[in-house]
Amino acid sequence: MWIESHQSLGTHLKLTRLAATLEISRPQAVGHLHYLWWWALDNAPDGDLSQLSDAEIAEQSQWKGDPAQFSAALKQHGWLDEDGQIHDWQDYAGRL
Repeated sequence: MWIESHQSLGTHLKLTRLAATLEISRPQAVGHLHYLWWWALDNAPDGDLSQLSDAEIAEQSQWKGDPAQFSAALKQHGWLDEDGQIHDWQDYAGRL
């Protein structure tokens, strides 16, 4: 399996804001998102993470900091919807 990843991700405003909120570099933020997306391809192919705890989302994203802070930042900056769905998952991975 593979996931669509655009070169513009590294400079996307949502990513820049996520990195700033978490006080990490943009490459690190890209890595955390990709780990989460790769995990979802195999384990949550519909993009629904609503059954996962913050700790489980952080673990699958390789986030070593505060799990609640990480989940909140994903939601705040539009990477994870409030209902636990990966934002726009069907547009980027649903057809796979």
